[in-house]
Amino acid sequence: MTTSTRPPVAPAAERRTVVGHAIERAARMPRSIPVLVTLALIWAVFYSQSPFYLSFGNLTNLTLQIVTTAILSLGVVFVLLVGEIDLSSAALSGVCAAVAGTVVVTHGLPLAVGIATAVVVGMVVTFVEAQVIIFGVPSLIVTLGGMVILQGLLLVVLPEEFTISIAGTPLASLALTAVPAGASFALAAVGALAFAGYRTLLHRERTSTGSGGSVLRSVAAPSVAAAVGLFAVVFVLSRQRGLPLPVLILAGMLLVAWYWTTQTRYGTHLYAVGGDREAAQRAGIPVRRMVMYSFLVLGACAAVAGMVDSSRQLGVSATSGAGPLMLNAIAAAVVGGTSLFGGRGSVWSALLGSLVIGSISNGVQLLGLSTEVQFFATGVVLVLAVAVDVVLSRGSLLPGRR
Repeated sequence: MTTSTRPPVAPAAERRTVVGHAIERAARMPRSIPVLVTLALIWAVFYSQSPFYLSFGNLTNLTLQIVTTAILSLGVVFVLLVGEIDLSSAALSGVCAAVAGTVVVTHGLPLAVGIATAVVVGMVVTFVEAQVIIFGVPSLIVTLGGMVILQGLLLVVLPEEFTISIAGTPLASLALTAVPAGASFALAAVGALAFAGYRTLLHRERTSTGSGGSVLRSVAAPSVAAAVGLFAVVFVLSRQRGLPLPVLILAGMLLVAWYWTTQTRYGTHLYAVGGDREAAQRAGIPVRRMVMYSFLVLGACAAVAGMVDSSRQLGVSATSGAGPLMLNAIAAAVVGGTSLFGGRGSVWSALLGSLVIGSISNGVQLLGLSTEVQFFATGVVLVLAVAVDVVLSRGSLLPGRR
């Protein structure tokens, strides 16, 4: 008769193993899934309190409310991906809006000149910040100081009355223009066909390497889902005047950013620098140049965000770019799934996170709740998102040894 000499597994150790496996599975899961679940819960809670919350009119209003935050957050995503952070882009958006307003309204130049000038100003400012950061000063300090400087610069750019009215000017057309429903559905059809073509090419490449799955799973199902989603979005947002131009601007910027980050060498280098800067340097990747490129993208996004916001507000003032815009842009990027530690995330996190933050704000306003509730809910969601990112990054619930 023999007896087992293997010591029994401690219940705590067994629980840690189960939790560890769960964390590993969650780490392999796309970050968009928990964000979508969170968004669905937020919508369900507010809809239970007010059926108007998910009406066509309010969904259109919600989409327009988040456009500025989403565009600015898109630029923040690029900076976070290389392991840096920026606190000045909201103030920069106000300065760029004031520059565009001065060029178009005060000097009467064409809208294209105003837009180009604002974008150049945004990229010049972030280029200077990037040079200081590359020199060795922490990005937190550089952009914090930049925020203060830009707030003063805004007062310099604005006229003596500290406001520029753009009502009735070409700059106001950015927010007031809408694409008719027929043309919007045509754009949705083109987008669906383009996505189906992309999935087909991707399937052929995988099949040639022996890793391709079935056509139904890799091509047909995603293409049908994308088509249904695109047509549903266009159907909802074009019910009133048509598809708003700011939504198309955001969609175009997201698609370009997605292509850059996933289909080019630039995207590969971007994630490599954020994942391990020393390893990227040894591999011959121009780390400093990638950091500079990320801040240049942020500068362009800040300029566009500022112009879209001023067009919706029909003016630029000393408060442009102030308030919770900077916090919401960073929170949207992090809540959407972009890591604060660099190297992980997607440009789509700017949209998803902005939807989460904007849905909370919209629901609070719709129900007539106090602003404190909005700040509390946004802060809790941000802290939870960062906590989840920390747990998934280190693969354990337990804090690391110091």
